[in-house]
Amino acid sequence: MPDALKWDSRLTVMLNGKPVTPIDSFNPTFNVPVQPLHSLEADNVAHIVQPHAFTFTMAVKAIGASVATLTGLALSSTAFSIGVQQAKGSDWTFKNIAFNDCYITSVASTIVIDGVPTTTFNCICLQAVPA
Repeated sequence: MPDALKWDSRLTVMLNGKPVTPIDSFNPTFNVPVQPLHSLEADNVAHIVQPHAFTFTMAVKAIGASVATLTGLALSSTAFSIGVQQAKGSDWTFKNIAFNDCYITSVASTIVIDGVPTTTFNCICLQAVPA
């Protein structure tokens, strides 16, 4: 029977190679638009590939200065990266993930009566290199 995965690594917001905060949830969206090209003689004679887009939504716990730091990145349009941060071991599911030149486009907070509040950041990534 194969060994069970140990989830002791997480995605982390990185600024200048240093971790800012771990990410609680990460929801990526890849958009690769293709439009069919028609002519007077026939339909679907070719296609036009439009630029790719990669956006994502991430949620972080609103504890300490992490949300203030990320909000500052949003207000100053500062680029950041998403990296893998390992607590120990080398059994992360991905060998490598590179989300570079990421920018925050909007911020929304969720306040709860009990528990830790979370803040959701909508972002765009200009360079996504999955491995």
